[in-house]
Amino acid sequence: MYDSIIIGAGLAGLMAAEELASAGRSVVVLEARSRVGGRLENAELSDGQVVEMGGQWVGEGHEELRSLISSQGLELIDATDGDVIVKARGKVSHVTNSSKPSAHSLSPFELSDLGQGLLRFRRLADRVANNQSWAAANATWLNQTLSQWTTSNVRTDAGRNYIANLIRRAFNVSPDDTTLLDGLAKANAGVDLESLVAVNGDLKQQRVKGGIVQVACNLAAHLGDDLKLSSPVRSVQSDDDGVTVTTTEGVQYQGRSVIVTVPPQLLKDIEFEPALPAERLDMAARVPVGNVIKAFLVYDSPWWRSSGASGQMGADEGAVRVIFDTSDDETGRGILMGFFEGAEASGYGKRSIGLRQRAFEEVVESAFGQAPSSPIEYLDRDWLAERYTGGCHGAHFAPSVWTTAGPILAEPLGRVLFAGAEYASSFNGYMEGALRAGARAAQEAVDLL
Repeated sequence: MYDSIIIGAGLAGLMAAEELASAGRSVVVLEARSRVGGRLENAELSDGQVVEMGGQWVGEGHEELRSLISSQGLELIDATDGDVIVKARGKVSHVTNSSKPSAHSLSPFELSDLGQGLLRFRRLADRVANNQSWAAANATWLNQTLSQWTTSNVRTDAGRNYIANLIRRAFNVSPDDTTLLDGLAKANAGVDLESLVAVNGDLKQQRVKGGIVQVACNLAAHLGDDLKLSSPVRSVQSDDDGVTVTTTEGVQYQGRSVIVTVPPQLLKDIEFEPALPAERLDMAARVPVGNVIKAFLVYDSPWWRSSGASGQMGADEGAVRVIFDTSDDETGRGILMGFFEGAEASGYGKRSIGLRQRAFEEVVESAFGQAPSSPIEYLDRDWLAERYTGGCHGAHFAPSVWTTAGPILAEPLGRVLFAGAEYASSFNGYMEGALRAGARAAQEAVDLL
């Protein structure tokens, strides 16, 4: 009998396994796919160069992830410098380094206004976290959108725009569609807006040379025969004495606990006995994983840099609305990565790969100008079509759902424990959150022993 059975070999599952093994506990990890990494995945171009089809960005405050990267001897790469292209209301603008949203680019009055707004936001976040009675009594007021709150509490247009952009980039949500309460909860969960301002308002995102999936592979290497690939789980039975996990092939594993790391929406695909509470499944169904096609265009060279562009673009419309330069300077090739998201992902996911490529090319040319030559390669990954993922990036919590469903989703049910990016109490939805949730679940498993 294993001390713990772990379902899923993504970051959360592998971190839980690492923590338990380090504590001298026996584990087995069951992974449905033929690979580890979950929503982290590498693909190779024709010349052998690696591109990342899943998660890749390492941000400020990602301490657990950075610690693993450092301990494994992996190298971080900074984002490309240069102008950011902004497409809004049909107009294309170059945002230079000197005019890029930065605390240092604001006037003294605007900077003071920004500081006061962030101070009010932080104090309010602390109050919500520490005084639940007050939060309950002011629930209606806290249900206003973040945009409404910003308009009322930040006096200057520059300060409002700065905070709105900061919220979009830090929380990956729209201030127009997110309640004040949800924004405050996300701030309390690990994203410190003041710290982001201290580093010029940027997330200072980096990526791992050779792909961040190496972190998962290195963790998996420690497991040896205790990692079972191509082993989808069919059922989980638990009682006071232990758990029995059965794969779709009928192989059974006995353990003293089980750590489930599948995305919440996929819990319905596993038979639990006793059954999961109805409210638990209902909440899981309310946090769909997201709808994204991650795509890459490969050129002979990063030609957009000749005009001073960084290769980064943000747009308010179009098939692809976010683009980054992910070129590997050692090869000399130019690589642009972009996302088809939401309705665009649904529509283009039903079309041919050739049509998706052309749509991406048109967006690139509208932002950076006519390319000197056609791209030499294109590839993409439709994460909504991935059976054992069901979507990307992370779960989408509609207004008020995150604060009510988040903590409940992660609560243990006897010997059945839960971990993953969506179950994290801090950095929810990030790789960092997955690691922290995995470590927390491992401790819960040790406590059961």
